[in-house]
Amino acid sequence: MRILVVEDDYLLAQSLCLEIDAHGDEVIGPFSAVPDALDHLEQAQAAILDVELRGRTSFTLADRLERWQVPFVFLTGHDKEVVPPRFARSCVFTKPSLGSLLLGDLHQRHRLRPPARQAGNDPEMVVREMMVLARRQMPDAGSADRLVEAALLRTIAETANQRLEGDIRGRLFAAMEEEFRQRGRSLLQ
Repeated sequence: MRILVVEDDYLLAQSLCLEIDAHGDEVIGPFSAVPDALDHLEQAQAAILDVELRGRTSFTLADRLERWQVPFVFLTGHDKEVVPPRFARSCVFTKPSLGSLLLGDLHQRHRLRPPARQAGNDPEMVVREMMVLARRQMPDAGSADRLVEAALLRTIAETANQRLEGDIRGRLFAAMEEEFRQRGRSLLQ
C-alpha cells in the first residue's frame, strides 16, 4: 500500500517512514507542508496526517482523502478535540504513538473500504488517473499538470464539433501518450 506521510517533525517523520518500509508498504513523502503533500495526494492509498503543520492544518488533505474514500489517520500533539466533528469517523492518535498501531488501523480500513469506482468513462476518475500516470512520467508536478492539460486540450480540439463518445478513457490516454511523445521535453519549462 502507498502511504502518504505528512509530518513536520523530522525525527517522527523518519521513524514513521522506516516503520512503513519495514511493514512492506511504500512511503509517499514525507512532507512537512500541506501544499507539497497536495501535489502527491492522488498517489496515496492511505495517509498519516499530522494535524498542525507550520501553523496550518491538514484538514484540506483529509477532506479530499475522505471524498476519494482513501483511509487516513490523524496524528497530533494536541487534544483530540482539535479535530473537527466532520472527521468523527477518523482515528486520531496522539504523539507519540507507535507506527505499528497507525499502520494496523490503515490496513484494516483499507481492506474494509468500499470498492473504488472504476474509471471507465467517468471523466473525473479518468483525469485523476491521468494525473497519477503523468506524475510518474514527468520529473515534477508542474510538467505533469502541463502534460495532462495538453492532452485534454488536444482531445477538445479533435472533437470540437462532435460529442466525445465511446472509449473516453482510451481516447484521453492516447492523447496524453501522443503529447508526451511529441512535446514531452517542451512541457518541462
